[in-house]
Amino acid sequence: MSTLVQIESAVAELPAQDQWSLLSWLQARLKTAAKDDQPATTQHPAWLEEVRHLREQCATGKPGTSVEQLITEIRS
Repeated sequence: MSTLVQIESAVAELPAQDQWSLLSWLQARLKTAAKDDQPATTQHPAWLEEVRHLREQCATGKPGTSVEQLITEIRS
């Protein structure tokens, strides 16, 4: 029997109020864990900054630009 099945079985046996309490606790834990896993927006790895810079250098056209205009820009 897997651990997950054992956990599901144990939770199913809990009274509804305890299940809701457990759910609330788990949601709070997951939100905290998700925040801890995300890097700060001001801390970008060097390679990510390099990719951003390369994209800016290679960008042609603007959103909504027709294919013909993009081809003209690339050829020039």
